[in-house]
Amino acid sequence: MQRRPLRVLLVSPDRSFLRRTAEFLNACRLEAYVAADADQAEWALTSREPDIVIVDSTTPRAAAVLQSPRRDRHTTQAYVHAIVVTDSDSPERVFEALAGGADDVIPRPLRFTELLVRIRAAARSLEVENRLYRRIGRRSPAGLGNSGVLLRQLREDLRDAATTGNEVSLVLFDIDYALRFGPDPGFERIVDQAASLVRGELLPTYRMCQPSVDQLAVLLPNSTADEAYQWAEEVRNTIAGAEFQHGENALKLTVSAGVAASADSGPIAEELWENAQERLEFAKSSGGNFVASIRQVQSEGANDGGSHGRLFDGTTTADVLRPSFVQLATDSPADEVIAAFAKHDLDVAPVLDAQRKFAGAITRQIVQNRADRSRELTAAELLDASFPQMESNVSFSELVNFFSEHPTPCVAIVDQGKPLGFVSRDDLALLSEPLDSTSYSESRDDIPTTEFYVVSRPLLEEVGID
Repeated sequence: MQRRPLRVLLVSPDRSFLRRTAEFLNACRLEAYVAADADQAEWALTSREPDIVIVDSTTPRAAAVLQSPRRDRHTTQAYVHAIVVTDSDSPERVFEALAGGADDVIPRPLRFTELLVRIRAAARSLEVENRLYRRIGRRSPAGLGNSGVLLRQLREDLRDAATTGNEVSLVLFDIDYALRFGPDPGFERIVDQAASLVRGELLPTYRMCQPSVDQLAVLLPNSTADEAYQWAEEVRNTIAGAEFQHGENALKLTVSAGVAASADSGPIAEELWENAQERLEFAKSSGGNFVASIRQVQSEGANDGGSHGRLFDGTTTADVLRPSFVQLATDSPADEVIAAFAKHDLDVAPVLDAQRKFAGAITRQIVQNRADRSRELTAAELLDASFPQMESNVSFSELVNFFSEHPTPCVAIVDQGKPLGFVSRDDLALLSEPLDSTSYSESRDDIPTTEFYVVSRPLLEEVGID
């Protein structure tokens, strides 16, 4: 199976410590995430399943994190290594931390280099633990074999299939949005109810495991990919039509599923499992309540020309332009041009010729530098007739290449000579930055600024055009 980053959970009430330490660990190619109190840590231990947990001894109820039963109830690894950061390295403090469930102790002031050395030492211990775990396996709280058991049974089935010539299939079920139930007994009851429904659909030769907290796996020996897909569809429909009890509420749930078979994955257990996981992710990213097999994945690749996953494939300049709602005529007086720019706070506006085609553009800078000094000018004398333009069906990649080859800050987008809007170099930069609601929503002093407001689309206004 593919290697993954080591997952490290940081627990501390010191938010500055959390930010700085997480930034350092992420820079070291570790996957760090944080919790500010014991309750958040309990949730993280359930939902994220870390490899290592680093606990600040000043955290209220730090002992509860170290002694949490969820450290021993993970299903994807053998053990969670615990490191405690203490105020002192006195024998009393060290003994207290070790007796409380810690595997290692680091005194303050914490040095990042020392922390990294301790994490690497912990990783070596975890590797040994996980090898034993994968060989022996464990049982989940529901009494099902987890990932270690799953891999062992899958290897046995593949060895048998090699002598009989039959296929082996694997179906992974994931309860959609399961982690919304939180790390409480209600969540485990939901999983138990789902497992009971799946168990009711099992044929005598099928075997079920629980490789992670919200996943169920079913081994289907002597079954083709199509047979496994049809069976998984029946289970999906059964679960979608059932009611689940969560506390006092009756809920409707759905599952996503990934199907893999030895015919398309090969005789290696880890590769077959990895293919099933990838198809499960495909099903979840397709909206959930969906069963994905190699057929669906290949169909998706054929539909998009094999470019699945490339963000701006199929995007054109028309998709990213900033619409222009003010259009000027070539004979518009400078006074009207100045008034239009002031009224609509324009940075740039298109100018139409007598045939209502794009004749060029006027920018705010031109208006400020020239029109103020000579109000007898017209739009035709203010416009930039060589203003760059591109057709609306030009691809996004061509647009990017244009800006890389030309120093212009802006380009007009036209459709057979009709101006539609503009794309600026800054607009492209914004596509790679987080959304800022202030760019498209109003803010009022008497209403929280976190709320969004609908901004009505302004009507097209033609200045000086009959």
